[in-house]
Amino acid sequence: MADAIPKKYENTERWAFGNTEQQADDVVKLILNGTKTATCSNLDGEGIPLAGDVFVVVDGKNVPICAVELTTVEMKTYDQVDEAHAYAEGEGDRSLAYWRKELQSFFEEYDLFSPDMTLVLMNFKVIETF
Repeated sequence: MADAIPKKYENTERWAFGNTEQQADDVVKLILNGTKTATCSNLDGEGIPLAGDVFVVVDGKNVPICAVELTTVEMKTYDQVDEAHAYAEGEGDRSLAYWRKELQSFFEEYDLFSPDMTLVLMNFKVIETF
């Protein structure tokens, strides 16, 4: 099935979502049905993506599912993230309260959480499915 990925995406950075195979598969469904159009990451030393950058989203078995293009990228602290971003992330009940609880828990697992931590907020669109 990995042969289904177009040649132009062979060297494109891959994104996997969630901490488990099931979470990754669930998030892929949200992306494909248009519910999830945003994500975020902590600011680290690996550089900041730019609007127009393309990534390949993989499922829980690391199989390429689609390509997404970033439409906007901005930086905010955890405490500055608003309802609109939480809603665009498309998970749970899509509320800011749910988003805050889940993101805090996620970053605490890696000893990264701080209410004033800088996050890279990214909105994206699916540009091709495989």
